[in-house]
Amino acid sequence: MRLFFFFRFLFLLFVLLAAGIIWAYFAAWRSPDTFALYKESQQYEFMTWQAYEEKASEILPPYVLQKEPLNKGGAFFFGAEHGRLPGDPQYRLIQKTWDEFSPTIALVEGRLGFLLPYFEDPTEKYGESGFVAHLARKSDIPHYSWELSKEDEISSLLQNYSKEQVALFIILRPYWGSVQTIRLPGADEIVTELIEDRGARTGIEGAITSIADIDRIWTRDFPDAADWRDQSFGIELPGYFGELFVQANNVRDTHMLNTVLSLTAKGERVYISAGWSHIVRIQPVLEKY
Repeated sequence: MRLFFFFRFLFLLFVLLAAGIIWAYFAAWRSPDTFALYKESQQYEFMTWQAYEEKASEILPPYVLQKEPLNKGGAFFFGAEHGRLPGDPQYRLIQKTWDEFSPTIALVEGRLGFLLPYFEDPTEKYGESGFVAHLARKSDIPHYSWELSKEDEISSLLQNYSKEQVALFIILRPYWGSVQTIRLPGADEIVTELIEDRGARTGIEGAITSIADIDRIWTRDFPDAADWRDQSFGIELPGYFGELFVQANNVRDTHMLNTVLSLTAKGERVYISAGWSHIVRIQPVLEKY
């Protein structure tokens, strides 16, 4: 009899485990889709970074911009300040403008990733992008990332820079984005994980495989610059990295704007969340539409 109850318990445990796995498979958030690169896309003259830096001192984020009508639809750009914690007034403003604008589709910055609803907070994990994705799901409208696919971004940068240069930039970009005034603790361990993840992407695979590779390239190309561990986007990056930073942002902003214009041409009302620098820099272009 005991054996019967034991096997019955194991069976029920298996059923519960299987049900949990099936629920997680269908309920879990995954990275939103991206739009294909617009091969015949128009090139835009965005605000220069120098002009942006001059204007930025006069702006207190968030920075919002509504363009309506735009083509056959409309667009609302929410220029957020990254890193705001749940409960910050920024999210109440997103909710308010979302309700007032009544979008039919949403675009978010970044690629987000795996998330289990009810167990993880999308805002805590992904900031304003997670919050807007949550609103889109709640409103039962589609949402996408306005980023290029990883492959398209790399292929765009490879048109003007070497495989090694692009690989170094792609690997170090998230690290530099996290550095404030001093290097992050465990910098080598952080970047080692980035090498394993980003260094294997199509187009730059094998160009950089270790911290030793990064140290060698940095010493060769920037002998007079501070160590790469002490660099950040808060200061001017040396040499071709500053150029890559500008080009990567222009490529991303071009793709975002092409996507918005394509969707509004179909009559969509598009809600876009992005870091506020993106919205400030594309505003002069939008004024022409």
